[in-house]
Amino acid sequence: MSNSHRKQSEFCQNFACELQTCLDKHLYNPDKCEKVLDKLKQCCLDHGAQSPIVCSGFPTSKPSASK
Repeated sequence: MSNSHRKQSEFCQNFACELQTCLDKHLYNPDKCEKVLDKLKQCCLDHGAQSPIVCSGFPTSKPSASK
C-alpha cells in the first residue's frame, strides 16, 4: 500500500531517476542529458502537484499566454 502511495505522490520520480542515471553515465555533463531533463520538466508542468519534492525548483504550471 505504501508503494502505491509513493508512486501516486511522486508522479515524476521515474524521470528524476532517469536524469540521475544519465548524469552519472556522462560525468555530470548536462548537455548530454537535455532530452531526459526536458522529459522531467514536461512531467513537472503536467503533474507537478503530484510530485512536490521531485519538481521543486522546476516550473509546475505553464505560463499564461498574454499580449
